[in-house]
Amino acid sequence: MKSQRSVKTKLRHILEIGGVGLVSLLVRPLSPRGVYHLGCFLGKTAHAFSGRRIKIAMTNLDIAFGDSKSKSEKNSIIKTSFMRMTVSALQVLWLHHDTEKRIHQLFPEQPKALNILTECLKRNKGAFILMAHYGNWEAMAIYNGYLGVMHLYSIVRRLDNPYLEKSTHAFRTCSGNGTFYRDDSPLKIVRALKNNSCVAVMMDQNTAVRGIFVDFFQKKAATPRSVALLSHKLDTPILPIFVHPEKNGTYSIDIQPELKLDKTGDKEKDILNWTQACQKAIESVVRERPENWMWIHRRWKTRPPEEQGEKIY
Repeated sequence: MKSQRSVKTKLRHILEIGGVGLVSLLVRPLSPRGVYHLGCFLGKTAHAFSGRRIKIAMTNLDIAFGDSKSKSEKNSIIKTSFMRMTVSALQVLWLHHDTEKRIHQLFPEQPKALNILTECLKRNKGAFILMAHYGNWEAMAIYNGYLGVMHLYSIVRRLDNPYLEKSTHAFRTCSGNGTFYRDDSPLKIVRALKNNSCVAVMMDQNTAVRGIFVDFFQKKAATPRSVALLSHKLDTPILPIFVHPEKNGTYSIDIQPELKLDKTGDKEKDILNWTQACQKAIESVVRERPENWMWIHRRWKTRPPEEQGEKIY
């Protein structure tokens, strides 16, 4: 039985990498606008057949906006979110070919506030780049690699499919970036920061283990504490950076001011407050342009002790 499961798993992995390769070949000859329009079409199609995910997204939007947005407005946000996610996925596959030339077609202008980043790096403490599943975050990391202002590491989850993992890792590192896996030793992150490198962290997903609860859209959400902990210990700045979708599939990068975080002498209180500040930075961007965020994720799945037994989804 174990051998049969192993064969089935390997076959599934081969079919998956074959499917991804086929889509990559189909999008390779397209123009940036062609990839965008195809992604919009496929996103609309996926939305039409994703009842369970739509239900999760609607629950999230009810939590985030309550009655301040109508059901029609929420449905429009969900549909656009599907389209943006699909466009991003196709763009990543399109970028596998002639990456350096194509990435500049998606990012036609340099970020306007690069000086904020360069000033942070002058302190030789590295920087945490606070990001979210918003816009095309994968493409932004590749673009930053070619921009050459910072040496960037991303914290990623190891993919179950070893073939996809190999090709994805090669893509993520093609412009000089590095990666850390979630189960890697935190010492790797510490060394990178001490070498004045930057570490990109996504703090907008549910943290089932060893998280702390802070408000996200006025509702407690399980959130990783490691960024605040290491920033507190190493005096590493936390810099929010978000990638905004623009017309026809291009993007602009918003480098926001460094989060101003104070030490009170109470370490645990500081970590809680700093983690809350990170969530507020993400929330403010999502609140302003909600259609760019990934609403299908069960952000509020894990509940605090006082809410044990409550099911959100």
